This record gives sequence, C-alpha cells and structure tokens, in this order.
Amino acid sequence: MAFEQKNMQGLILFSHINRLGSLSAAAQLLGMSRSSVSKQLAALEKKIGSRLFNRTTRKIVLTEVGQQVIKEAHKVERALQTIEHISEDSQSVISGDLNITCASAQGRVHLVALLTEFLARYPKVNVNLQLEDRFVDMVAQKMDISIRIGYLPDSTLIARKVGDISGVLCASPEYLNSAPPLNTPNDLLQHRCLFYRNSKLAMNSWAFTSEKGEESVTVSGPLSINDPGVLVEAALAHAGILLIDKSLLADYLSKGKLIPLLPEYRPIGSLPIYVVYPEKEFIPAKTRALVDFLLEKMPAAIQGE
Repeated sequence: MAFEQKNMQGLILFSHINRLGSLSAAAQLLGMSRSSVSKQLAALEKKIGSRLFNRTTRKIVLTEVGQQVIKEAHKVERALQTIEHISEDSQSVISGDLNITCASAQGRVHLVALLTEFLARYPKVNVNLQLEDRFVDMVAQKMDISIRIGYLPDSTLIARKVGDISGVLCASPEYLNSAPPLNTPNDLLQHRCLFYRNSKLAMNSWAFTSEKGEESVTVSGPLSINDPGVLVEAALAHAGILLIDKSLLADYLSKGKLIPLLPEYRPIGSLPIYVVYPEKEFIPAKTRALVDFLLEKMPAAIQGE
C-alpha cells in the first residue's frame, strides 16, 4: 500500500485527533473546519481499509486497528521533527529557535530571568515563551519544552523533575486588622478568601494537616481570578486570605507585606514541577542545552535561593 503525501498528512491529523480527543478540538487547533477534518480522516480510513475510531456523541475511542496505526503515526511525527533539527545540529554553535510553554505566574516569577541568563550564554538562540494556564499539546503546537506543574499522566513525553511547590496561607496585615479571628481552618468560612478559578475548575477546596489530623474546608469570597500572580496582587491590596504557591510570594513574607497564617496547620498538596520535552531519538542540541540549563538553575529559583 503506497502512501502519498496527503496520506502522510492524514496520519498527522489522526494523531492530533487522538491526542485531543475530538475532531472539533483538532480542527480548532489546526485552523480547519470540522468537516475538512472529518473528510481527511475518512480518506485515511478508506486508504487503510478499516475504521480507526469508534465514535459516539460524547467521545472517540481507538479501534484495534487504530491502536496499531497510532504507533506508526507517532513515528512519522518524530521523524519529521528529527529532520527539522538535523540541519541545526550540523553546526558547531548552538543556535536556532526554541518554543517554550509555561504556566503564567511561574513563568513570570521563575522563568524569564533564567531565560535571559540562558540567552546570554547562547546568543544565537531565539526563545519564544508562551505563558498559558491550560493544557498545551506540545507536539501539535511544536513546543520544544514545557514547564508543567502537577503529576503527569503516562505519555510519550520525557519529564525531568526540578522541584516541588508548596502552599502557604497568608493575608495582608491591613486585612487581618479588621477581619474575624482565625484559629482553625474552619474559621476560614467567616473570611473573604481569594482563590484560582477558570472556566473549568475552582480551586477553593483547601486542605490542611496538623497534630489533630487532616481538615478540609470549601472557602468562598467575592473575588476569584484565573491568574495566580494577580491573586497575589489582590492579597497585597487587602482583598482577603490567599492560599498560594510560596515561591510566587517573592519577599512579601519576609518584609511583612503578607503574614503567614495558621502555622499549626500545614497545607496539603505540594506539587512537583517538571521540565518536559517530547520523546525523540534525536534531541536537538539547543533543546538539550536548555534542558540541562534548567535542571541546573531552576531548583534554586523555585526555592527562592
């Protein structure tokens, strides 16, 4: 069975559909209409002679043949990526473009300064940093490296741990001066609390552990924001109590602009931070250089050293 170029493109499209879980999501990512995606998938299935997905109104699931084909589609993706980078690595000087994605707050606080130092070390590299608080399909969007927070699902990505983030409960002295007493996590129900919320989730279930055991409370407040960095600004503006990644607070704690609260209760839920990059037989020199640099520098940055 000879494969033409359009069939090769169909394999890449098939891989995107499987990774994103729907034809509509793949169409949106690639800037295509859903009908065009459906037609290309149908053409690929006709060429192969078998359905690749079992489709329902809610989800798509790989067929047995689809499970075999997706493995080959991944090989095609990796081969095309390798070809793109071979010419760059034939040069002795590390150079070229690097695409990086990171959560917005961590990117602003930790990554920008490190990337500036990296670019001074490798002046022929250009970095495009995308700060986004959403899942990014690294292969589909041609990202070289991602900084990801939290436990990662099994995938073909390579993940290198660079540290852990832990939460701290805090508020400004001005807020606390006029606020109700706070002695236990349950008292948070009487307070204005600041928490992260986007279109898909609200992070307002706060859990703590102490000598008395574990305790959780669902907080509320008049202000929720989809940016951790702006949540810190809101706390500094005396808007309420915040549970936030301690590494995002800079020196606000040491200078007394924010006061740590409930020292007898430790927030539950520290999360790992990873440097993630696609699994490839051929890792470009520019990618290896940045991964090694981040593994060297980022742990200290996360700890505020």
